[in-house]
Amino acid sequence: MDCSGARDVLDLLALGALDPEEAVPLEEHLASCADCSRYLAGSREVAARLGLAVPVLEPPPRLRRRIMAAAERRHEARPVPGRLAWAGLGGLTAAAVALSAFFFVEWRMARDDRDQLAAELSHAQSVVREHQELMQLFTIPDLARIPMFSQSPELTANLSYYWSTQKRWGFIVGTALPPPPAGSTYQLWFVSGDDVRGVGTFRPGEEGIVYHAFDLSLFPAGWRPSAIMVTVEPEGGSPRPTGRPIIVGTIAR
Repeated sequence: MDCSGARDVLDLLALGALDPEEAVPLEEHLASCADCSRYLAGSREVAARLGLAVPVLEPPPRLRRRIMAAAERRHEARPVPGRLAWAGLGGLTAAAVALSAFFFVEWRMARDDRDQLAAELSHAQSVVREHQELMQLFTIPDLARIPMFSQSPELTANLSYYWSTQKRWGFIVGTALPPPPAGSTYQLWFVSGDDVRGVGTFRPGEEGIVYHAFDLSLFPAGWRPSAIMVTVEPEGGSPRPTGRPIIVGTIAR
């Protein structure tokens, strides 16, 4: 097996999805090829990080505090013989109003917690869908990959660009990308000479995890970029890059 054949299946090996029969010649090649071994190490790091991208949901701490506080209030609100001296109908009305107010507050608190949990569940489901979509993309036979490199020593993000000529689909994945400055976003660009085309804005998820997919069929047939880069742009994105690229990958033609 040569380097070209190895690159076609290294990502599958990193994901543990390679058939044992195919793994044997690949392992033999890796034993004598430092470049493919480095490529595999990068793929395994990305795969391992993505495996941690699905968050484990826990109820908010304030929910337990509210439940305990409500239980204490209910305990304190129990009538104690000799202490409550409500007089006539006025006393009963006041008690009813107080009880209604108490249950209204509890209902509002429960509704707020329910809405927060629903939002967290929706976010988790979205992350799971992205994770499943990504795993399916990694099984595309002609999937190709290039590494993307930070342009400053302060930025330690590890990004890769994957694409399929057959599916006309591409995506970037990575780790350790910090949130953009307030009022700004990250934007991805393809470069071919003086022709620069945007492919959407994105923000990293939890722990700096990056996943941003795009449809390559939107580009003219035969158009081939020579580089892919990330810039920091104002919120909403820009028609042209306004800043210097912070992460760049070179695409061999």
